[in-house]
Amino acid sequence: MPEYFMRASLTACASLLALPFATPAAAQVTRTWVSGVGDDVNPCSRAAPCKTFAGAVSKTAWGGEINCLDGGGFGAVTITKSIAIICDDTFNGVLVTGANAITVNAADYDVVFLSGFDFEGFGTGVNAVRFLGGGGLLIRNSTIRNFRGTNGFGINFTPTLPAARLVLDDVTIVGNGASSGVTGGVMIQPAVNASASFTIVNSRVTDNNRGGIRVDASADGASVKGMISSSVVSGNQIGLYVRSVTGGGNANVALIDTVVNGNSSSGVLSESGAATVSASRSTITDNGNGVRTMTGGNIVSFGDNVVAGNNNNGVFTVVVPKQ
Repeated sequence: MPEYFMRASLTACASLLALPFATPAAAQVTRTWVSGVGDDVNPCSRAAPCKTFAGAVSKTAWGGEINCLDGGGFGAVTITKSIAIICDDTFNGVLVTGANAITVNAADYDVVFLSGFDFEGFGTGVNAVRFLGGGGLLIRNSTIRNFRGTNGFGINFTPTLPAARLVLDDVTIVGNGASSGVTGGVMIQPAVNASASFTIVNSRVTDNNRGGIRVDASADGASVKGMISSSVVSGNQIGLYVRSVTGGGNANVALIDTVVNGNSSSGVLSESGAATVSASRSTITDNGNGVRTMTGGNIVSFGDNVVAGNNNNGVFTVVVPKQ
């Protein structure tokens, strides 16, 4: 269990011990279990596991952890508190049609950690993970596929609170996004006066309709800072799209050691003077446009990228790092 979740669990336990009377929260425990043959009337213990994530979340204390005892499909869930769902050692499927699989709508101090997931949207699922509020979301060692509902994404990170953070580590996001509209693999779009930071590392965003990764700071007062590292962005319409609008906020993305390949329209697109992509040690090949700017967007190279074999390679602004 990550250290920050352990600290949160200990804080929650100390708070509960201070209560003079028993409450529903006091009956919750810091570790619960789900099983393909469980039942949500159970206490979600290892000996008597629950059937669904929704059942387990209701019986897990703030900052606690849910584990999968064996393989199964554990259903959609809305999360409103700090919690970890960790199922790396067994099959963990969340299969939905016409809806979101996991919705996070928590307080600004809450962090949600998801690991070992197989999300399947069957072509009509809207978002695999829809983040509305919270302090942070970490997704690790997971696959997201076939979420193609209208305006849906594999991951739709649209915080309404300040300073929300997204981390994707070893995540495959493939075959998502509807055939039209604002849709695709990953959306990062803070609301008015909200801010977001993100890290995408060792991940694959491939063959999504419309967009691979869309970073959007077009709302008034919004801001986004992020890094994409050691990843592959391929086979989308636009690989990486970083945008703002006049009157919107600032978006800054570092692209490091990443392959951007085979995106039909553009590999990297920056729109407006408030949107900047800084690329280093990355390979941008076989796209419609290798790098492209619109309405004053900025794409900066540190002189160590490979941009070749695109229909139109495009032009970087080259800067020399200070020695």
